[in-house]
Amino acid sequence: MVRRSRRSADEAKAEILKAAERRLKDGGPEAVRVQLVARDVGLTDAAVHHHFGSREGLMAALLRHCARDLRATLQSDIAGWRGGVPDLARLADLFADFYERRGYARLALWLSLTGVRDKGGGILNDLVDALHAIRVARFQQAGLRAPERADTQYLTALIHTTALGDALLGDAMTRSAGLSPGTAARVGFRRFAIQVFERLLDAPR
Repeated sequence: MVRRSRRSADEAKAEILKAAERRLKDGGPEAVRVQLVARDVGLTDAAVHHHFGSREGLMAALLRHCARDLRATLQSDIAGWRGGVPDLARLADLFADFYERRGYARLALWLSLTGVRDKGGGILNDLVDALHAIRVARFQQAGLRAPERADTQYLTALIHTTALGDALLGDAMTRSAGLSPGTAARVGFRRFAIQVFERLLDAPR
């Protein structure tokens, strides 16, 4: 029996989200149940419903929690880029950690299939700003007119879509192209994608 204790609303929400995140990582969206999460943190089902409204509300809040965490991590990583050289390999690892190992790609898909739509946006704005500054500098160095910001936004969305697809489909994506299933093919795919994205950052020759 988990001992119940009095806690503030913010503390309760934080504990609930932490417990839900553990269950998501270990068992996917189906493992995130109000009754189980409530038991994990020593609260009643009604208390979880009070804070999040429903299971869908809890799941949506969990995805927003991921978005805040991802954005903060991206800001920290981008600050470490030196000399106009983006660390796209590290970026790929970061997306893989959030979306595959921590299970957030499956959560996003679950919410989409359930019909829950988050109206928020701009989670990758800092990444767009950083990549666009790099592209502008490279184009100017090549004596070319600065690229459109929209093109950098499309490139960022492509990077993001590739990471989500890889996390969700894994071997199925590489098998569809006739590659042998397994870690080697997925590592090769990620390396190839990084090389493509690096070329797209450069000014045309």
